[in-house]
Amino acid sequence: MTEENGVMSIDFLAGFTIFMLSFIWIATMVPGLFIGLNAHGIDYDAVAYRTGVILVEDPGAAGSLGVLRPRGIFSWEFQPDTRDVARFGLAISKDTPNILNDYKTDRFFCATAFAYPEDYRNRAFFTDHPYLFNISLKETDTNMVRSVGDLPPDNYGYIRRDVKLRQPSNATIDHLKIKAFGYTTTENVTFHRFSIVMNTTELLNDKLRNPAYQINPFTDRIIINITGLEQIRDPAFSASPYPNISAVDFYQHPHGQPSLTIPWYPSEDFLYEDGNTTPVRPPVDVHDGVSLIFGPGFFSTVLPNSDIYINLTFGMNGQEQPYLNNTQTLPFAYNYDPVNVTQPQLKDAVLEVAVW
Repeated sequence: MTEENGVMSIDFLAGFTIFMLSFIWIATMVPGLFIGLNAHGIDYDAVAYRTGVILVEDPGAAGSLGVLRPRGIFSWEFQPDTRDVARFGLAISKDTPNILNDYKTDRFFCATAFAYPEDYRNRAFFTDHPYLFNISLKETDTNMVRSVGDLPPDNYGYIRRDVKLRQPSNATIDHLKIKAFGYTTTENVTFHRFSIVMNTTELLNDKLRNPAYQINPFTDRIIINITGLEQIRDPAFSASPYPNISAVDFYQHPHGQPSLTIPWYPSEDFLYEDGNTTPVRPPVDVHDGVSLIFGPGFFSTVLPNSDIYINLTFGMNGQEQPYLNNTQTLPFAYNYDPVNVTQPQLKDAVLEVAVW
Protein backbone atom coordinates (compact mmCIF):
# COMPACT_ATOMS: atom_id res chain seq x y z
CA MET A 1 0.00 0.00 0.00
CA THR A 2 1.16 3.51 -0.70
CA GLU A 3 1.33 6.30 1.81
CA GLU A 4 -1.92 7.81 0.35
CA ASN A 5 -4.11 4.84 1.41
CA GLY A 6 -7.10 5.97 3.61
CA VAL A 7 -6.51 9.66 2.94
CA MET A 8 -9.21 11.76 1.18
CA SER A 9 -8.15 14.43 -1.25
CA ILE A 10 -8.75 18.09 -0.47
CA ASP A 11 -10.87 18.42 -3.65
CA PHE A 12 -13.20 15.64 -2.52
CA LEU A 13 -13.67 17.16 0.95
CA ALA A 14 -14.42 20.59 -0.49
CA GLY A 15 -16.91 19.20 -3.01
CA PHE A 16 -18.61 17.00 -0.44
CA THR A 17 -18.92 19.93 1.97
CA ILE A 18 -20.50 22.15 -0.69
CA PHE A 19 -22.88 19.31 -1.64
CA MET A 20 -24.02 18.84 1.97
CA LEU A 21 -24.53 22.54 2.51
CA SER A 22 -26.56 22.77 -0.69
CA PHE A 23 -28.60 19.71 0.26
CA ILE A 24 -29.39 21.13 3.70
CA TRP A 25 -30.41 24.49 2.21
CA ILE A 26 -32.69 22.84 -0.37
CA ALA A 27 -34.20 20.61 2.32
CA THR A 28 -35.15 23.64 4.37
CA MET A 29 -36.80 25.28 1.34
CA VAL A 30 -38.87 22.33 0.13
CA PRO A 31 -41.63 22.55 2.77
CA GLY A 32 -42.33 26.11 1.71
CA LEU A 33 -43.18 24.93 -1.78
CA PHE A 34 -46.23 23.11 -0.47
CA ILE A 35 -47.62 25.75 1.88
CA GLY A 36 -50.25 26.78 -0.63
CA LEU A 37 -51.27 23.15 -1.10
CA ASN A 38 -51.36 22.03 2.49
CA ALA A 39 -52.46 25.13 4.43
CA HIS A 40 -56.14 25.31 5.30
CA GLY A 41 -56.10 28.60 7.25
CA ILE A 42 -56.20 32.20 6.00
CA ASP A 43 -54.61 35.08 7.85
CA TYR A 44 -57.72 37.26 8.00
CA ASP A 45 -55.89 39.89 10.05
CA ALA A 46 -53.48 40.37 7.15
CA VAL A 47 -56.38 40.68 4.70
CA ALA A 48 -58.07 43.26 6.93
CA TYR A 49 -54.80 45.18 7.31
CA ARG A 50 -54.20 45.29 3.55
CA THR A 51 -57.76 46.45 2.87
CA GLY A 52 -57.51 49.15 5.54
CA VAL A 53 -54.29 50.46 3.98
CA ILE A 54 -55.90 50.63 0.53
CA LEU A 55 -58.92 52.53 1.82
CA VAL A 56 -57.21 55.16 3.97
CA GLU A 57 -53.92 55.71 2.14
CA ASP A 58 -54.99 55.58 -1.50
CA PRO A 59 -57.31 57.92 -3.44
CA GLY A 60 -58.66 55.08 -5.58
CA ALA A 61 -58.88 54.95 -9.36
CA ALA A 62 -61.35 54.91 -12.23
CA GLY A 63 -61.25 52.16 -14.85
CA SER A 64 -59.76 52.50 -18.31
CA LEU A 65 -63.24 53.05 -19.77
CA GLY A 66 -64.21 55.63 -17.17
CA VAL A 67 -65.66 58.96 -18.24
CA LEU A 68 -63.23 61.86 -18.31
CA ARG A 69 -65.09 64.89 -17.05
CA PRO A 70 -64.35 68.51 -17.92
CA ARG A 71 -61.42 70.00 -16.01
CA GLY A 72 -59.68 66.59 -16.27
CA ILE A 73 -61.76 65.05 -13.49
CA PHE A 74 -61.19 61.29 -13.69
CA SER A 75 -61.78 60.17 -10.10
CA TRP A 76 -63.72 57.02 -9.27
CA GLU A 77 -66.32 58.84 -7.16
CA PHE A 78 -67.50 60.82 -10.22
CA GLN A 79 -68.11 57.77 -12.40
CA PRO A 80 -71.87 57.47 -13.08
CA ASP A 81 -71.48 53.81 -14.07
CA THR A 82 -70.13 51.82 -11.13
CA ARG A 83 -68.52 49.38 -13.55
CA ASP A 84 -66.04 52.13 -14.38
CA VAL A 85 -64.71 52.13 -10.80
CA ALA A 86 -61.43 50.19 -10.73
CA ARG A 87 -60.32 50.67 -7.14
CA PHE A 88 -61.84 52.13 -4.01
CA GLY A 89 -59.79 54.61 -2.04
CA LEU A 90 -60.99 57.24 0.41
CA ALA A 91 -57.89 59.41 0.80
CA ILE A 92 -57.92 62.92 -0.65
CA SER A 93 -54.68 62.15 -2.47
CA LYS A 94 -51.58 60.01 -2.16
CA ASP A 95 -49.98 62.96 -0.35
CA THR A 96 -52.62 62.92 2.39
CA PRO A 97 -52.75 59.39 3.86
CA ASN A 98 -55.34 58.86 6.60
CA ILE A 99 -57.22 62.06 5.60
CA LEU A 100 -60.46 61.01 3.93
CA ASN A 101 -62.44 62.88 1.30
CA ASP A 102 -66.02 63.50 2.42
CA TYR A 103 -67.61 62.84 -0.99
CA LYS A 104 -65.64 59.64 -1.57
CA THR A 105 -66.74 58.46 1.87
CA ASP A 106 -70.39 59.30 1.18
CA ARG A 107 -70.38 57.38 -2.09
CA PHE A 108 -68.45 54.41 -0.69
CA PHE A 109 -71.09 53.85 1.99
CA CYS A 110 -74.03 54.51 -0.37
CA ALA A 111 -76.11 51.33 -0.42
CA THR A 112 -77.81 52.31 -3.68
CA ALA A 113 -74.55 52.97 -5.54
CA PHE A 114 -72.74 49.68 -4.87
CA ALA A 115 -73.86 46.12 -4.15
CA TYR A 116 -72.56 44.10 -1.22
CA PRO A 117 -70.46 42.00 -1.35
CA GLU A 118 -69.53 41.79 -5.04
CA ASP A 119 -68.75 45.44 -5.80
CA TYR A 120 -66.69 45.89 -2.64
CA ARG A 121 -64.93 42.52 -2.92
CA ASN A 122 -63.76 43.31 -6.46
CA ARG A 123 -62.66 46.89 -5.75
CA ALA A 124 -61.24 46.72 -2.23
CA PHE A 125 -60.07 43.11 -1.79
CA PHE A 126 -59.13 42.27 -5.40
CA THR A 127 -59.84 38.55 -5.10
CA ASP A 128 -62.30 35.91 -6.14
CA HIS A 129 -62.18 34.38 -2.66
CA PRO A 130 -65.67 34.65 -1.13
CA TYR A 131 -64.70 36.88 1.77
CA LEU A 132 -67.44 38.36 3.90
CA PHE A 133 -66.69 41.56 5.74
CA ASN A 134 -67.90 44.63 7.55
CA ILE A 135 -66.35 48.05 6.96
CA SER A 136 -67.45 50.92 9.19
CA LEU A 137 -66.57 54.56 9.80
CA LYS A 138 -67.38 56.20 13.13
CA GLU A 139 -67.13 59.95 13.63
CA THR A 140 -65.68 60.52 17.09
CA ASP A 141 -67.50 63.70 18.05
CA THR A 142 -70.99 62.65 16.92
CA ASN A 143 -70.74 58.86 17.32
CA MET A 144 -72.39 58.60 13.89
CA VAL A 145 -71.52 55.26 12.30
CA ARG A 146 -71.71 54.35 8.63
CA SER A 147 -71.09 50.77 7.60
CA VAL A 148 -71.39 48.23 4.82
CA GLY A 149 -71.48 44.46 5.22
CA ASP A 150 -72.70 41.77 7.59
CA LEU A 151 -72.39 41.44 11.35
CA PRO A 152 -69.07 39.73 12.18
CA PRO A 153 -69.09 36.17 13.57
CA ASP A 154 -67.14 35.08 16.67
CA ASN A 155 -63.82 34.75 14.84
CA TYR A 156 -62.66 37.23 12.20
CA GLY A 157 -59.71 39.32 11.08
CA TYR A 158 -59.71 42.92 12.20
CA ILE A 159 -57.93 46.24 11.75
CA ARG A 160 -58.67 49.68 13.19
CA ARG A 161 -57.34 52.91 11.68
CA ASP A 162 -57.57 56.36 13.26
CA VAL A 163 -58.32 58.80 10.44
CA LYS A 164 -59.37 62.38 9.76
CA LEU A 165 -62.54 63.13 7.82
CA ARG A 166 -62.36 66.34 5.78
CA GLN A 167 -65.35 68.65 6.07
CA PRO A 168 -66.25 70.99 3.19
CA SER A 169 -65.81 74.73 3.42
CA ASN A 170 -68.84 76.95 3.79
CA ALA A 171 -69.73 80.64 3.89
CA THR A 172 -72.39 82.42 5.92
CA ILE A 173 -73.29 85.92 4.74
CA ASP A 174 -75.33 87.31 7.63
CA HIS A 175 -76.83 90.77 8.14
CA LEU A 176 -73.68 91.95 9.94
CA LYS A 177 -71.46 91.07 6.95
CA ILE A 178 -74.02 92.56 4.58
CA LYS A 179 -73.88 95.89 6.39
CA ALA A 180 -70.12 95.81 6.99
CA PHE A 181 -69.38 95.11 3.31
CA GLY A 182 -71.86 97.70 2.08
CA TYR A 183 -74.09 95.16 0.36
CA THR A 184 -77.25 97.22 0.81
CA THR A 185 -78.29 100.06 -1.42
CA THR A 186 -80.49 103.09 -0.91
CA GLU A 187 -81.56 102.93 -4.51
CA ASN A 188 -85.24 102.14 -4.93
CA VAL A 189 -85.59 99.62 -7.76
CA THR A 190 -87.78 96.62 -8.48
CA PHE A 191 -84.86 94.19 -9.01
CA HIS A 192 -81.56 93.78 -7.16
CA ARG A 193 -78.55 91.66 -8.01
CA PHE A 194 -76.16 90.04 -5.57
CA SER A 195 -72.99 88.36 -6.88
CA ILE A 196 -70.63 85.80 -5.36
CA VAL A 197 -67.29 85.02 -7.00
CA MET A 198 -64.84 82.12 -6.72
CA ASN A 199 -61.41 82.86 -8.21
CA THR A 200 -60.34 79.39 -9.33
CA THR A 201 -56.77 80.42 -10.07
CA GLU A 202 -56.32 81.82 -6.57
CA LEU A 203 -57.94 78.81 -4.94
CA LEU A 204 -56.02 76.12 -6.84
CA ASN A 205 -52.59 77.69 -7.32
CA ASP A 206 -51.70 78.19 -3.67
CA LYS A 207 -48.66 75.90 -3.61
CA LEU A 208 -48.01 76.42 0.09
CA ARG A 209 -51.45 75.17 1.16
CA ASN A 210 -51.79 71.60 2.40
CA PRO A 211 -54.04 69.66 -0.03
CA ALA A 212 -56.22 68.67 2.92
CA TYR A 213 -57.21 72.31 3.38
CA GLN A 214 -57.47 73.35 -0.24
CA ILE A 215 -60.78 74.59 -1.62
CA ASN A 216 -61.41 73.03 -5.01
CA PRO A 217 -64.67 74.37 -6.50
CA PHE A 218 -64.61 71.71 -9.22
CA THR A 219 -64.66 68.68 -6.91
CA ASP A 220 -65.76 70.03 -3.49
CA ARG A 221 -69.20 70.58 -2.09
CA ILE A 222 -69.74 74.36 -1.90
CA ILE A 223 -72.16 75.72 0.72
CA ILE A 224 -73.25 79.38 0.88
CA ASN A 225 -75.79 80.58 3.45
CA ILE A 226 -77.36 84.04 3.23
CA THR A 227 -79.13 84.89 6.50
CA GLY A 228 -80.69 87.84 8.31
CA LEU A 229 -82.40 89.20 5.21
CA GLU A 230 -85.42 90.27 7.25
CA GLN A 231 -83.16 92.56 9.26
CA ILE A 232 -81.87 94.45 6.21
CA ARG A 233 -85.29 95.30 4.82
CA ASP A 234 -86.23 98.97 4.96
CA PRO A 235 -88.86 99.31 7.73
CA ALA A 236 -90.90 101.51 5.42
CA PHE A 237 -91.58 98.44 3.28
CA SER A 238 -92.02 95.87 6.05
CA ALA A 239 -95.71 95.48 5.24
CA SER A 240 -95.05 94.84 1.56
CA PRO A 241 -94.83 91.31 0.14
CA TYR A 242 -91.63 89.39 0.68
CA PRO A 243 -88.91 89.73 -1.94
CA ASN A 244 -88.26 86.70 -4.11
CA ILE A 245 -85.34 85.12 -5.88
CA SER A 246 -86.42 85.31 -9.47
CA ALA A 247 -83.25 83.76 -10.96
CA VAL A 248 -79.85 82.26 -10.13
CA ASP A 249 -77.38 82.54 -13.00
CA PHE A 250 -73.82 81.31 -13.39
CA TYR A 251 -71.14 83.14 -15.35
CA GLN A 252 -67.40 83.06 -15.91
CA HIS A 253 -67.01 86.83 -16.10
CA PRO A 254 -68.54 89.61 -13.99
CA HIS A 255 -70.59 91.10 -16.81
CA GLY A 256 -72.43 87.92 -17.61
CA GLN A 257 -70.55 86.32 -20.50
CA PRO A 258 -69.94 83.58 -21.19
CA SER A 259 -72.59 81.79 -19.17
CA LEU A 260 -72.02 78.34 -17.75
CA THR A 261 -73.76 75.35 -19.25
CA ILE A 262 -75.88 72.90 -17.29
CA PRO A 263 -73.69 70.73 -15.03
CA TRP A 264 -72.64 67.35 -16.41
CA TYR A 265 -75.06 65.52 -14.13
CA PRO A 266 -78.72 66.44 -13.44
CA SER A 267 -78.54 68.54 -10.30
CA GLU A 268 -80.51 71.74 -10.46
CA ASP A 269 -81.70 71.34 -6.88
CA PHE A 270 -79.20 73.58 -5.10
CA LEU A 271 -81.46 76.29 -3.64
CA TYR A 272 -82.95 75.92 -0.13
CA GLU A 273 -85.16 78.43 1.64
CA ASP A 274 -84.77 79.32 5.35
CA GLY A 275 -82.90 76.14 6.23
CA ASN A 276 -85.52 73.77 4.77
CA THR A 277 -84.27 70.39 3.57
CA THR A 278 -86.44 70.38 0.44
CA PRO A 279 -84.85 72.19 -2.52
CA VAL A 280 -86.79 74.86 -4.37
CA ARG A 281 -86.44 76.48 -7.77
CA PRO A 282 -86.87 80.14 -8.69
CA PRO A 283 -89.01 82.08 -8.39
CA VAL A 284 -89.32 81.58 -4.65
CA ASP A 285 -90.19 83.99 -1.84
CA VAL A 286 -87.37 84.77 0.56
CA HIS A 287 -88.25 85.38 4.18
CA ASP A 288 -85.14 85.47 6.34
CA GLY A 289 -82.55 83.44 4.50
CA VAL A 290 -81.55 81.13 1.70
CA SER A 291 -78.88 78.45 1.20
CA LEU A 292 -77.00 77.50 -1.94
CA ILE A 293 -75.55 73.98 -1.81
CA PHE A 294 -73.63 72.85 -4.89
CA GLY A 295 -72.66 69.20 -5.02
CA PRO A 296 -69.16 68.00 -5.97
CA GLY A 297 -68.59 68.38 -9.70
CA PHE A 298 -71.31 71.01 -10.18
CA PHE A 299 -68.82 73.54 -11.60
CA SER A 300 -66.77 71.10 -13.65
CA THR A 301 -67.75 72.83 -16.92
CA VAL A 302 -65.85 76.01 -16.04
CA LEU A 303 -63.01 76.85 -18.41
CA PRO A 304 -59.42 76.81 -17.05
CA ASN A 305 -58.32 79.93 -15.17
CA SER A 306 -61.83 81.37 -15.19
CA ASP A 307 -63.71 82.85 -12.28
CA ILE A 308 -67.08 81.51 -11.21
CA TYR A 309 -69.79 84.14 -10.70
CA ILE A 310 -73.04 83.19 -8.98
CA ASN A 311 -75.59 85.93 -9.58
CA LEU A 312 -78.81 86.05 -7.57
CA THR A 313 -81.59 88.29 -8.86
CA PHE A 314 -84.04 89.49 -6.19
CA GLY A 315 -87.44 90.69 -7.31
CA MET A 316 -89.31 93.17 -5.12
CA ASN A 317 -92.78 92.20 -6.36
CA GLY A 318 -93.14 95.34 -8.42
CA GLN A 319 -92.38 97.75 -5.57
CA GLU A 320 -89.34 99.97 -5.81
CA GLN A 321 -87.34 99.61 -2.60
CA PRO A 322 -83.74 99.06 -1.36
CA TYR A 323 -82.45 95.55 -0.68
CA LEU A 324 -79.43 93.25 -0.96
CA ASN A 325 -77.32 94.57 -3.83
CA ASN A 326 -73.58 94.68 -4.54
CA THR A 327 -73.54 95.92 -8.11
CA GLN A 328 -71.96 99.17 -6.90
CA THR A 329 -69.32 97.46 -4.74
CA LEU A 330 -67.52 94.12 -5.22
CA PRO A 331 -68.86 90.57 -5.40
CA PHE A 332 -68.61 88.52 -2.21
CA ALA A 333 -65.37 86.53 -2.52
CA TYR A 334 -65.46 82.82 -1.65
CA ASN A 335 -61.78 82.40 -0.80
CA TYR A 336 -59.22 81.56 1.89
CA ASP A 337 -60.09 84.56 4.05
CA PRO A 338 -61.57 83.12 7.27
CA VAL A 339 -63.66 86.28 7.65
CA ASN A 340 -65.52 85.31 4.49
CA VAL A 341 -65.39 81.53 4.52
CA THR A 342 -65.20 78.83 7.15
CA GLN A 343 -62.22 76.85 5.91
CA PRO A 344 -62.18 73.04 5.45
CA GLN A 345 -61.80 71.29 8.77
CA LEU A 346 -60.71 67.79 9.81
CA LYS A 347 -62.83 65.66 12.11
CA ASP A 348 -61.54 62.67 14.07
CA ALA A 349 -62.93 59.33 12.93
CA VAL A 350 -62.19 55.60 13.14
CA LEU A 351 -62.27 53.19 10.20
CA GLU A 352 -62.66 49.51 11.10
CA VAL A 353 -62.37 46.55 8.76
CA ALA A 354 -63.56 43.09 9.83
CA VAL A 355 -63.01 40.10 7.48
CA TRP A 356 -63.98 36.45 7.76
